[in-house]
Amino acid sequence: MQIIRYVFAALLFPFFVSAKPLVLATFPIPLMVENTEKGLFINLTKEIAKRNNRDISIVVYPTGKTLLEFSNNKVDGIFPALDVYVPKLSARTAPFYYKTDYIFYKKNHPFKTIKDLEGRKVGLTFRYPYAQELVQNKKIKFEFAADDVLNMKKLGRGTIDAFVVEQRSGLKALQLSGEKDIEFDKDKPLSQQVVFYAFQNTEEGKMLAEIFSKTIESMKKDGSLSRVLAETE
Repeated sequence: MQIIRYVFAALLFPFFVSAKPLVLATFPIPLMVENTEKGLFINLTKEIAKRNNRDISIVVYPTGKTLLEFSNNKVDGIFPALDVYVPKLSARTAPFYYKTDYIFYKKNHPFKTIKDLEGRKVGLTFRYPYAQELVQNKKIKFEFAADDVLNMKKLGRGTIDAFVVEQRSGLKALQLSGEKDIEFDKDKPLSQQVVFYAFQNTEEGKMLAEIFSKTIESMKKDGSLSRVLAETE
């Protein structure tokens, strides 16, 4: 039955995108999504489009608007999507990345666990998804900033004690902030979440998710997924 759906999707998909580009929405993330043309997740999306000979239009909005546009069916899909903010009934692809959060801290003032953060001022980025065990801990004093770079600057100035952020985008934000003497323990991840593409819960959306999934799995097998996501400036 699954094979039949793939064949059916492959036959019908060109008709879905021939009239207009497939519109996918995303939001700024250091290194991953810099703008509509630059970022590791942007590169991946373009590669998937190329492999399927599809015309895809990428739009970059603030996080809240990205989710709102998807909820209101104004875009065909969103990325990077995570369980914590995507509707359960959305059509989801195979995972293409794992969002692994770490605690960044001032040198010689390490924090390793959520317990270590209790009683401290901890920076989070507004509208970014975090593990529930972190955000629901009422013993931690959270302070939100508009983006990762601002949080790194706050950490550098000492207005917060720690900053929780995904490893690679965090390192990029640290570079952009110009701050020094900030580090993290790469052997002590705080949490990990599966990242995927989410499409509308329609027959078309389900077929799009299947086609993207097939391409992602193919890229995993030939090693190109790791290469695309490992590219650096």
